[in-house]
Amino acid sequence: MEVANTYDFTVTHPDHFKQLAAKDMLFAFYKCPQLDKHVKLFTHYNEIVYTLRGRKTLHHGGKSWDLTDNEAMFIRRTAYSQQMHHMIGWEVLAFYFQDDFLRNAFMELRQYLPLSHLPAPPTDMLIEIKVSDTTRAFFYGIIPYFSQKIPPAENLLELKFKELLFNLLTDPANINFLSYVNSISDQVKTPLWEVMEANYMFNLSIPDFARIAQRSVAVFKREFYGYYQTTPGRWLTRKRLESARHLLDKSKKNIGEISAESGFENASHFSRIFKENYGVSPLQYRKKQTQLIFD
Repeated sequence: MEVANTYDFTVTHPDHFKQLAAKDMLFAFYKCPQLDKHVKLFTHYNEIVYTLRGRKTLHHGGKSWDLTDNEAMFIRRTAYSQQMHHMIGWEVLAFYFQDDFLRNAFMELRQYLPLSHLPAPPTDMLIEIKVSDTTRAFFYGIIPYFSQKIPPAENLLELKFKELLFNLLTDPANINFLSYVNSISDQVKTPLWEVMEANYMFNLSIPDFARIAQRSVAVFKREFYGYYQTTPGRWLTRKRLESARHLLDKSKKNIGEISAESGFENASHFSRIFKENYGVSPLQYRKKQTQLIFD
């Protein structure tokens, strides 16, 4: 299944996504156009999404997050799957920004933040955001900007981004989000292994992985080989096959489901790669494993 870039799709469809840009930051206001029940997405920007009304369920790493009215989520630079619910739309505000902006804003606000006794930073790629009355008022206060004849100045939008982060980071209910931002405050770049381990099960291209990792393709490949001592393509094939074998052994999912969940292009591609590496088709492998259990 193809994985769509949410930021690129938003920028290239201004007719559907009302948007306001400030430097490399983006505000977007839209009704989700998703038609398929399940889609796979990725973003090379951090994103805060706030549900005005409706419902969507996001999935990553075996976990799920249900977003309904007045609920928000911080999505790190990552891939994830998004589930649509029958006859229920999703109207949202989305805020896109890079790590550098997040770090710089954190350093500006640092003296006002409750940084003592923070918990360990969350490892999930999606972090739940608690919405206070103040934050809810902020979100609804942004909406009129999208209908102004003259767009607001970039400096004002940048201040609004900082105001949003200040509201979230000073709220004790968002201590996990604060802990995460604190953990990356002195980080130059996200470690390459973190990007790969979180996203290998999605059918992303090497340039897609490089964008999530905030590296050029050439630098990405060089750093990757330095860390893993192999090429991205070989490593991805091995990891996806390991994931597929585990699902064949432990689940009752069909070959199509296993193929999609392990990051292969489609079931026929998965079957071909599996047989090339293990000498049998996925179905033959599962049958042999079942026989071994009962012999």
